[in-house]
Parts: sequence; C-alpha cells; structure tokens
Amino acid sequence: MSDQIYYQDLGNGITCIDTMLHRPGLAACYLIEHDGMAGFIDTGTNNSVPILLEVLKRKRIALENVAYVMPTHVHLDHAGGAGGLMQHLPNATLLMHPRGARHMIDPEKLEQGSLAVYGEAAFGRMFGRLVPVEAERIQIAEDGFELDFNGRKLVFLDSPGHARHHYCVYDEQSEGLFTGDTFGASYPELNGGRARFIFPPSTPVQFDPSTWPLTLDRLMSFNPKRIYVTHFGMHEQVELLQASLKISIRDYADTAKEFSTAENRSEKIAQSILQSSINYLLDQQCGVDVATIRSLIAQDMELNAQGLDHWLSTLQLR
Repeated sequence: MSDQIYYQDLGNGITCIDTMLHRPGLAACYLIEHDGMAGFIDTGTNNSVPILLEVLKRKRIALENVAYVMPTHVHLDHAGGAGGLMQHLPNATLLMHPRGARHMIDPEKLEQGSLAVYGEAAFGRMFGRLVPVEAERIQIAEDGFELDFNGRKLVFLDSPGHARHHYCVYDEQSEGLFTGDTFGASYPELNGGRARFIFPPSTPVQFDPSTWPLTLDRLMSFNPKRIYVTHFGMHEQVELLQASLKISIRDYADTAKEFSTAENRSEKIAQSILQSSINYLLDQQCGVDVATIRSLIAQDMELNAQGLDHWLSTLQLR
C-alpha cells in the first residue's frame, strides 16, 4: 500500500477516496455514510483494498457496518477490488448490474480480457489478482431499483454507452449522481482553464455513440446538482459538462469513421484524438504545458482509440 492516503469529505456523508491507480488524481471510489450504515460505490483495483480499509479505520467505521459494495460496472479500475474487499466485510452485499454479476462470481473471463489489453506484467502491477465473490452475497440491481440505505434513497439506473454492464446511482440526499465512466473523465490538473476538460472513456469493447447521449439525457432528467465521477472527483455545472461530453462522443465517432480504411487506424485515431484534446486545452488556457498534458492523457487516448477501432469493426460486420 502507498504511504500516501488521499481522501476528501465532500459533504452529505460522501468521501472521495483516491484509489492510487498509476498516480494521484486518476481514479477514485466513494464511501457513503448514513446513520451508522456505510457503503462503497466503486472499489478501485485489488491493489486499492488496503487503502479503503485504512480509510474505514481512520474514520472509525466498523467493518461490520459496511452494508453494500456497489461497483458501477465490472471494468477493473472500478470493480477489480470488489472480491478482495468483500472478504473483509462480513455483512456486505455486492450490488451488481444484471450483466455484471457473473463476472464477479467467476472473474476468469474478465481477467483474460484485461490481460489481452494490458499484458501480464502491467496487469499485475495495475490490478493485482481478482477474487471471486460467492453468488449468495450478490444482489442484482435492475434498472430503476431503489435501495433503502438506512432511510436514504439510492436509485440505480441502467447506463449503456460506455459499457452495457454499467449502472449509475442517483443519491436523493446529495442530489448527486455517481456516474462511474458514463459521465466522462475529467482530471483535476487539466481543469484550471476557462472551461473544464471532459472526455468519454471509449475503452474496449462496448462504446456506443448512438446510445450514450440518450443515457446522458436520462441522467439529466433527475436534475442532478453534482456528479461524482471515478476519473476524477465531484463536479458541478452539470449541464455544461453534459453538453461538452455529447460533443466529444460525436467527435470521437466521426474521427473513427474518418480513419476507418486507414492502415494502423487505431494508432492514427489515438494521435488524432490526443491532438484534438491538446488543442482544446491550449485554447482554454488550461495552464499546463503540452508535455504534461501528454503525460496525463496519452495512455487514455490510446485505450480510447482501441475501443473506437473495435466499434468500427462492429459496424463493418453489420
């Protein structure tokens, strides 16, 4: 475990915890507390589990009082630590999207898919091992499921676009949405300019630019005052972020189509969306130099391009 533990009280019984994937400020999960009950929304990787346990210890929350673990979807930066965390939480139930539960019971396919993307050495360094969860400790959260979190209502919403096994959680008390990857990624270091920088994680393999904007419209129907994103932190001015994200989703799809017949198209797509991001950030006077921008988002854009490349392949099969 890293010597550094970063967590921040956001009000309304919500704590943002940095799961320390690669660097501070890249990936978070959220601890929610209400009248003696606690739960986690997203968990980070299995390497993040000691961090989450340390935060519980520092906040004097008994392991027995954690009632729910709620991964927004099964990608490993969100759910890779779920099995390992559940081993420490004797009373916790794992709440899963209907399409995600089987991957928590038997994570082998999930592990193999990530190994194919990252390679064995990087996989171990980034994610650690995956721990199965007993089927009897998993509850399915269907679309519209309402959880009584000790008197606090949480609503679970099917949220395709980034992934078909994704839900978002609307918290009535904070008037906030826990959005995983559905409301994009927006790093703190790049938000010092005239407008915030937000981009859609189009990582393999379920990017759907036709469905994603519809999902955003549905989320906005709850009139959220704030969003809690995994990458990274709490954001307000939600309407502006939604508009910007919709433009980026459309632009990603257009860029992918532009290079659909090119050789090494994934590489060309990555270069194009990275350069477009750099141009936007410089235009917004973000206060960060180009080398730093590249260091913060180049890997994201490579993964996004792989997802766009896969999406093009699905179009060509139709």
